[in-house]
Amino acid sequence: MKEKILAVVGPTASGKTALGIRLAKEFQGEIVSCDSMQIYEGLSIGTAKPTPEELSAVPHHLVGICPLDREFSVSDYVILAEQAVTSVWSRGKLPILVGGTGLYARSFLWGIEFEEQGRKEEIRKKLWRQAEEEGILPLYERLKRLDPKAAEKIHPHNEKRVLRALEFYEATGMLFSAQEERSRARPPKYRFSMLCLFYRDRQKLYDRIDRRVDLMLEQGLLEEAEAFYHVVMKSAKKTTAAQAIGYKELFPYFSGEISLEEAVESLKRETRRYAKRQLTWFSREKGALFLYVDEWENEEALFEEAVSLLASENFWEREAAGAGEQ
Repeated sequence: MKEKILAVVGPTASGKTALGIRLAKEFQGEIVSCDSMQIYEGLSIGTAKPTPEELSAVPHHLVGICPLDREFSVSDYVILAEQAVTSVWSRGKLPILVGGTGLYARSFLWGIEFEEQGRKEEIRKKLWRQAEEEGILPLYERLKRLDPKAAEKIHPHNEKRVLRALEFYEATGMLFSAQEERSRARPPKYRFSMLCLFYRDRQKLYDRIDRRVDLMLEQGLLEEAEAFYHVVMKSAKKTTAAQAIGYKELFPYFSGEISLEEAVESLKRETRRYAKRQLTWFSREKGALFLYVDEWENEEALFEEAVSLLASENFWEREAAGAGEQ
């Protein structure tokens, strides 16, 4: 029988961190981050990294381990997540994947193996030159014509993913989306249950996002983002980290192009749009157990519902865990 993994996923600001830690305490678990930006060193406030208190509450893995100037891909994540999960199992603990990067979660849990195929440096360099000269939108339009299913899942301004899909097509002659679908046709690599935090009333989530941005600013986001801005400006290449929502929206303020008020509104707007894309992504996850946050009055009630859902799936029984808090 395959070892078990629990995944807690959902849109930004939905409460994944708090629920993941509560479940880890209940089921003798350890957290394995599934966030494409929390992986980086230094980006703490804007990526909503767990606080020092949260990090000390239960063991965490894959948080703040990657230098800002390093490219980091989904295939890198799959390798590191496998190592972390194996380590957690070796201690007799339950790995709990927590985060909102749907591509990372899906690729790891289902064992999708397309990222390392269809890589050709000369094609990649050519596409990046085109993006620099013409902008990303003409290339995105090309992807829509060649592979509309892939384009539907990729944001037009996500340069890395747009160019990766085109590179794959040019290198192999196969559609990026078709390769993923063939991988998904296989049984999942791991035995897992996925708890998805959702909202029936999306406006409540969007209001929560706006409040969290205000709180981040009070906590020092502006200073953190400005320090990162100077790192990006000095860099000879645009790294994955430079695409982080929560930072790049503030860059035009630091360069004097827009006011702080405009930058903050842009940040809130782009974060809401990102949450909407996350909701769309996770709504398609096969077998996911949906927890509607706005149906429960507090975190404890949400936690109890999560435990009930897991018991109904025979994933884990409270009595068998033996470590629940009394």
